[in-house]
Amino acid sequence: MDCYEILGVDRTSDFQSLKKAYYRKVKECHPDLFNNSRVKEEEFKLLVSAFDILSDPERRADYDSSLGIEPELEIIAGQGDAPVNMNSIMDSPADDILEELVVGNNPPSGTSLATLLSDLERTQVFITFREAKTLYFYKKFSGSVALFLTAISLSPSNIIYRVYLARAYASLGSYSKAASQYQAALRIGEHRFPPQHLFNVRKELESLNNKRLPLWSRFLSLFKDKESNSLAAGSEEMIGETNRAIAKIISERKKKKTSDDTKKLPPG
Repeated sequence: MDCYEILGVDRTSDFQSLKKAYYRKVKECHPDLFNNSRVKEEEFKLLVSAFDILSDPERRADYDSSLGIEPELEIIAGQGDAPVNMNSIMDSPADDILEELVVGNNPPSGTSLATLLSDLERTQVFITFREAKTLYFYKKFSGSVALFLTAISLSPSNIIYRVYLARAYASLGSYSKAASQYQAALRIGEHRFPPQHLFNVRKELESLNNKRLPLWSRFLSLFKDKESNSLAAGSEEMIGETNRAIAKIISERKKKKTSDDTKKLPPG
């Protein structure tokens, strides 16, 4: 499957060209426009699959690499102030996929990418986020912030959208706004069923706070070290006291036994 050929675009096409091509092609194969034709349904699935790959900057880079295409721009790979973590945002990669498409881990029965994108409203949210993500990975942070905000307004409980917005804010040096979005994502995760622990998000927030409040972070670090040392010293002291108490009890028992044995001796 050649994704570029399916969409009818050049291999150097930007996101806007991909989006226009997708909407144009949808009119040619959307099942609802052709009485749920099985042939058109298969065409639509291929179209959705191709767009899914090319609209995601990371997946497109991998796909281009498999074709021997050198990327025109170098996408982010752990850039400056951007707390980028290429691991999953949610508690598993599968949760990442569901969060982006469905929001949550309870997709309706029979859900697929094609069925989701047959819904025009959901398609708008999906494409808005993918466009924002593309701008972010190509370091166009201000533009990405605006689109992430739009995506969140359409899907306020989406954790992934909020984490990417936090990353974009951090890249612009807006640490307070970034922290607010990370915290919102964590609150949403706590109310999921089952709860999302979001360990990677917590790590990113901790890293952000180190940049945002370096002196305070150092102070806390010193305090934690002292607390640790204090606890260790306290533990050693407690162990020492316990050992001394045990030794005292043993000594007293020995003295008592010696005394009792002396009393039992017959008079000389």
